[in-house]
Amino acid sequence: MMRPMNSPEPYHVSARFRIMLESAILALEAGAARDEKVLRLLQDGDHRRRQELLVASQLDRAFRLRQLLERTVARQDE
Repeated sequence: MMRPMNSPEPYHVSARFRIMLESAILALEAGAARDEKVLRLLQDGDHRRRQELLVASQLDRAFRLRQLLERTVARQDE
């Protein structure tokens, strides 16, 4: 049974999983920064809108993963 996200109990994860999570967050944030720079080069309004949606979704995903990361504790048995 899955624990609700508002549960105060932390998630115990492997150090490898925590590193993977941190790496995914950094990649999403770097991708968002790179894609945001492209915005000023786009002239078509529809292209700009889609690029803005891409950046927003990358930042949203990174934010959600950071929230998860804050709730994790690396297991000591590894």
